[in-house]
Amino acid sequence: MTDDALLPPSPLTWAYVDGWAEEDPELAESRALAERLGVPVVSRASGAALRFLTAAAGAQAVVEVGSGVGISGAWLLQGMDETGILTTVDSDSELLTATRDTLARLGYPHTRVRAIAGDPYAVLPRLSDGGYDAVVIGPGVPLTRSEEHDLLREARRLLRPGGSFIVTHALGEDGADSEHRDLAQHLRDDPDWVPALLTVGEGILVAVLAADETDAE
Repeated sequence: MTDDALLPPSPLTWAYVDGWAEEDPELAESRALAERLGVPVVSRASGAALRFLTAAAGAQAVVEVGSGVGISGAWLLQGMDETGILTTVDSDSELLTATRDTLARLGYPHTRVRAIAGDPYAVLPRLSDGGYDAVVIGPGVPLTRSEEHDLLREARRLLRPGGSFIVTHALGEDGADSEHRDLAQHLRDDPDWVPALLTVGEGILVAVLAADETDAE
């Protein structure tokens, strides 16, 4: 193996990957709004990865924490079962309104989108145990509150066996920040999870909840 094989992809490669993922033209308006508001959103490459992950899981119920302006939600719904429901939670009601507008423009009926305004740390405990195929943490969402890995603890409760915990923006320009590194390390070492750190877009940390041995009996 040559040293060249160990080099990271070039900026041209990253640009090609991001441009390769075709996005609904209607999302251009949403991206412009996000830029005006200073709201971080997923890139097209990350969006395509979210779509793939939900499609591969045959997801019918997904919880998204941090709605942004609906861009990640649009990609998630593309990958979900055609009757699947996206529950998106955000403490900013303006962003939830923007999310509803984005998804309505794309033709998704309101019956497929459950938008909940409120602090995610207060909302998630009210959702049903084992009722979801994926829990997705959007960009800019704090991973912890008063205890270590608070959102991961909630995800473990919410997910069905085989469900996915997905964290977007897991890598920064200079690698993951300390909070994301700590979470990635925890998932790597926890036998209850099957994790991967994907170097696509802004980075995606994904972990599948292993089936409990009692569930397999």
